[in-house]
Amino acid sequence: MDTNKKIISYCKNFYKIINFVPYESDVITEKIIAIYKKYIFKIDVNNKEDLETVKELDFVLNKYIDDFLFRKEFQKQILTIKVEKDAKDILKELIKSMLKIFYRYEESSTRVIYISRWI
Repeated sequence: MDTNKKIISYCKNFYKIINFVPYESDVITEKIIAIYKKYIFKIDVNNKEDLETVKELDFVLNKYIDDFLFRKEFQKQILTIKVEKDAKDILKELIKSMLKIFYRYEESSTRVIYISRWI
């Protein structure tokens, strides 16, 4: 199987993500999608850790597209990412930071569900 096809098989939301049309003034979303495409086609298909990261990234960007509140928070947080100068793979470090933003958002946005009881 071709490596690109194998990578796309791990990315269930690939076409939804790359075909997403952001607002005209939304430059950040365009950059995030470009980073997504660049990263997923750069990974080693035989490395299980890379494949898991691609699956997570695909899930996170799907959430980014679907959830407006997450998108706004993600855009604020992504501007604060700092990558060390001596990092071997800057793109990989950026992806790790993006995933951390998602997990922090998930922790902070847990909703308390209150079920009222009718008498």
